[in-house]
Amino acid sequence: MSSDRLLRILLPLLLVPSCSIKENRAVCPCGLTLELAGLPVRPVVLSVAGKGYSWKEVVHTDTVFVLPVPKGEVAVSAVGGALAEGDGSVRIREGEEAPPLYLYHAAVSTDAEQVVLPVSLHKQFCSLELVFKGPSGFAPPFEVAVEGFYGGWAPDGSPASGPFSRRLLPGSDGRAVLRLPRQGDDSLLMHIVFSDRVVRTFALGWYIAAAGFDWSAPDLEDLSLQVDISLTSVTISTDLWSRTEDIELWI
Repeated sequence: MSSDRLLRILLPLLLVPSCSIKENRAVCPCGLTLELAGLPVRPVVLSVAGKGYSWKEVVHTDTVFVLPVPKGEVAVSAVGGALAEGDGSVRIREGEEAPPLYLYHAAVSTDAEQVVLPVSLHKQFCSLELVFKGPSGFAPPFEVAVEGFYGGWAPDGSPASGPFSRRLLPGSDGRAVLRLPRQGDDSLLMHIVFSDRVVRTFALGWYIAAAGFDWSAPDLEDLSLQVDISLTSVTISTDLWSRTEDIELWI
């Protein structure tokens, strides 16, 4: 047995207040060991909350904490890449893209005398790359506005209802990138905007779903969509899938 593993086993026994044999064991604290390793982002705000109990720490490196917590159940949360509200939720300001949020949340039974909990944070955003192409001489003098109805995360990482909007100006190479929050459905919209006028709206959420994207995955993947604009149609595609829609002549 390695010295590190032996230390993890002995620490709870050494640091958690013990009860004598004559005491009621049901009211003795549980030794909760929190193991953080391979943090994907730093710093991370780690918190534990239970009945009459609250603890919080800002973590900058892989580490182990041993805490005496009350018997019953506690909520363990770890948030990195964004600041959480007082209730543990994370909200996105309208007009801004999603923060690079990594999150862990679990309701943990502490009825045992010792509980060891590995804390692994999960990626809660999708970096969406939009690559616009067009006919000879095509240049992107337009903006792209992405709009949705999930503007944050609940404390457990599930999508939180609220407005989401972000306007982008593609670069000279026709590329635009934004971070999207976890979605609860396929309602995302993409507007093509010329001179502050929406000239075309696409069901972006439908295209993302058709590409096989899974918003319920523990760690969200990144995605690239190619948008090929001709004089009469727009083709939106990935490496494995494409769909073409007719449009009015607006270039």
